[in-house]
Amino acid sequence: MASILAYITTGDDILRSIVGMLLSILFIGWLLRHFRQPYFIAYIIAGVLLGPSGIMLFSDVETIAQVGSLGLIMQLFFAGIEIEVPALIKNSRILTAGTAVQLILSLFFVWLVGMYFDWNSGRIVLFGFIISMSSSAILIEYLNTNKEIHTRLGTLTTGILIIQDFLIAPMIMILNFITQKQADVKALIIGSGVMLLFIVVMRKIVLRKKIHLPWINNLSADHELQLFIGLLTCFGFAWITSLLNLSAALGAMFAGMILSQTGSTQWLEKSLSPFKIFFLSLFFFSIGLQIDLGFIASHALIILLLVLAILFINSVINTFVFRLLKETWRNSVYAGALLSQIGEFSLMLCTVAKTLNIVDDFSFQLTLSVISLSMLMTSGWISIIRKFLFREQP
Repeated sequence: MASILAYITTGDDILRSIVGMLLSILFIGWLLRHFRQPYFIAYIIAGVLLGPSGIMLFSDVETIAQVGSLGLIMQLFFAGIEIEVPALIKNSRILTAGTAVQLILSLFFVWLVGMYFDWNSGRIVLFGFIISMSSSAILIEYLNTNKEIHTRLGTLTTGILIIQDFLIAPMIMILNFITQKQADVKALIIGSGVMLLFIVVMRKIVLRKKIHLPWINNLSADHELQLFIGLLTCFGFAWITSLLNLSAALGAMFAGMILSQTGSTQWLEKSLSPFKIFFLSLFFFSIGLQIDLGFIASHALIILLLVLAILFINSVINTFVFRLLKETWRNSVYAGALLSQIGEFSLMLCTVAKTLNIVDDFSFQLTLSVISLSMLMTSGWISIIRKFLFREQP
């Protein structure tokens, strides 16, 4: 009898938490809509209010973060469908060069800071990697909202995100090597092989222009099978790349890019879009849950200065990169703003660094706060720069 009551109580707690989350998102989203702000801000704020730093309606941050990561996977799956593959392949060399320059400049900037504060090599490399990674979830959502995903600027920024996703595995291996003085050669070979395979397959897709999958047309009226085929394609490719120690989201994007060449993807968007919205909201919600308001209040000035400095420095670095790609000054500054925030994969690097003892508890919380707030503030930063660049001439 006691176990039944405990089960009922647990069920009530779950329902109460879900209702609280939905009400918070709806109310905050309704407020932000009047200021024309993207909904991911509402998800993050709701996480802060309902999490351990708020009214503690949610306490199991790790589980929600794991479920929410499915939203990031689905977001990049849909991004792969939207990407103009021929344009991406055509610009692959300049995108690789641009990403390399961006990473080098990020490491150089952190090296200068590290020399002043007497950081060791592990910290310098870690923080250089962290500020070089932009948010795929935020950027792709922003490009889709503003219908810029198919523009040249959208193709270039998305291409840089793809290459950054490829770099996450080598970055983790480098951090392991710096701290433990040993390299996972097998993982490096596998990662390089998958990247070469990705390039070869993409080139073949471009040459063939269309991929014919005859069974797709037979499922045009079967929405249930469409749903499960879409989910299997998305998470199947994600699982395969995760087994190869690469980003699961990268595998999902790869699957989307392949399906985009079939010319028949409307059924995917219709079937999977609600799942993407829900799981992606949980992803951003989990970021809000991880924000420690007490820590931020105690170190508000240094956190705010760091966030503003990173948004500015990343904007400058990426503006320079896009000028090297021969974009106009206006487009370069805009692209710099789009890529200015620190991304979700930096959270992964931060967690890895904590397990490797590269950072202490204070540095871990400081880095986590700066990453989360840079994602929260990026919409306002982009809006300010966008209004300045595209203001109407009198």
